[in-house]
Amino acid sequence: MQDENFRKELEELFRLFKRLIDKESFDGVPGVDPQQLEQLKTFMAQFDDVKDKLNGEMIPVDPFSKMMVSTLVKQLREQLGPDADEEPQDTIDDILNRREEELQALSDASQRYQSLIETIDEQLKNPELSEEEMDALLDKRSQISAKLSEN
Repeated sequence: MQDENFRKELEELFRLFKRLIDKESFDGVPGVDPQQLEQLKTFMAQFDDVKDKLNGEMIPVDPFSKMMVSTLVKQLREQLGPDADEEPQDTIDDILNRREEELQALSDASQRYQSLIETIDEQLKNPELSEEEMDALLDKRSQISAKLSEN
C-alpha cells in the first residue's frame, strides 16, 4: 500500500515536471542547453510509455527519498498554481503521431499520406496555433506531399 502511494506520487512528480517544462520558457536561462532540454522532453514523453511497466516493489525506497519526492511534488504544485491540475492538451506532434499509428494498417501509401495531409489541414484551422506550430505543420505537410508525389 505504501509503495503504491509512492508510485502515484512519483507519477505526479513526472506529470507536474512535464507540465512545468511545457509551460515555462527556458530560452536565455544560463546553464540550460536547448539540446539537453529537448532530450529531457523526450525522456519525459518516454516515461509515460514505461511507467506502467515499473514495479515499485522491485526497488526498495528509503523514507528520505519518499519525503523528497513528496516535497518536490508540493513545490511544483505551488509553482504551477492553478495550472498544476489542468489536463495538458495534446500537442500537434501527439495528434500526428497518433494518426500515423492509426494509418499504419493502410497498405496504400498514397491513401495514408493523403489522410495525414487532411489531418494536418484540420490542425492548421486551429486559431490558437503559434507561429512555430504552424511552421512545423507546414513543413510536415511539405514532406508528406513530396512523398505523395513520389508514389
